[in-house]
Formats: sequence, structure tokens, C-alpha cells
Amino acid sequence: MDDDDNRYDDEEDEEGERLPAKVEDLAQASVPTSLKGLRACMRCGIIKTLDQFLEYGCENCPFLDMAGNHERCNMCTTAFFEGQVAVMDP
Repeated sequence: MDDDDNRYDDEEDEEGERLPAKVEDLAQASVPTSLKGLRACMRCGIIKTLDQFLEYGCENCPFLDMAGNHERCNMCTTAFFEGQVAVMDP
């Protein structure tokens, strides 16, 4: 299997087909900009800073409407979590 077969990017694949919209959206997800003040979504577990939750909301749980709502961000995220996992395509 070729390493390029598993790449997720905005380009079309070899047959000219585009990636599913959900995959393209998640490929643009924001990553934490700081290791201080991290919070985790209580539904899906994605980890970001509070400012990122305020600005973008949760990419996995858009129905929680956290973007721009400080009270909602505090209700739907927590600073108490253990561990983290990252998957990336270098």
C-alpha cells in the first residue's frame, strides 16, 4: 500500500473523486494553540483552548452551539480530563 493512499487533504484523489465533505471539514479542525487552559468537550472529548471553543465551537458537536456563547462553552466543556491522543498526516 502506498503512503499517499491514506492522505486526507483538499486535493482530488487519483481518480478525480473528492473526499467526503465531512472528512474535508474535519481536516480543517483547529488544534490547541497552547498547552495551558485546555478544555475537553464533554460529549466527544475533543481538546482545545476555551478561546478556540468560543471562536469555532466544537467541530464534532455543532448542535451544542458553543461558538460565541461563553456560558454554553463552560457548560459543555471541562478542564478535568486525563490523557490525549493525536492523529495526524505528516
